[in-house]
Amino acid sequence: MMVNVVFHVDETEKWELALSNAHNLLMGIEAEGSQVEVLANGKAVEIFTSPDERTLRKMKILAGRGVDFHICQNSLKSHNIDEKVLPAFFKVVPIGVLELAEKQQQGFAYIKP
Repeated sequence: MMVNVVFHVDETEKWELALSNAHNLLMGIEAEGSQVEVLANGKAVEIFTSPDERTLRKMKILAGRGVDFHICQNSLKSHNIDEKVLPAFFKVVPIGVLELAEKQQQGFAYIKP
């Protein structure tokens, strides 16, 4: 089955669950033609103030399997986090909530762990 899904992470403690959900989703869908995105905003960006290597490794594995990782520029600024500390596979979007709205208008399923 092909699906388009955006996972919304806005709390640091929800990263593990979101990454597990994305992994489980990939196990049950056809990757060809499906789009899976993880969008982080709010306090979830604080994971990059003292990154957990295990979590970063899971993100990198998922990115390698085609999951797109986006992060809100406004949230980074409000938490004083420099974009340079982000893994290369993260795409910075100007306004996270706008990204979510656009994805939903494009027919993406919205999942908030």
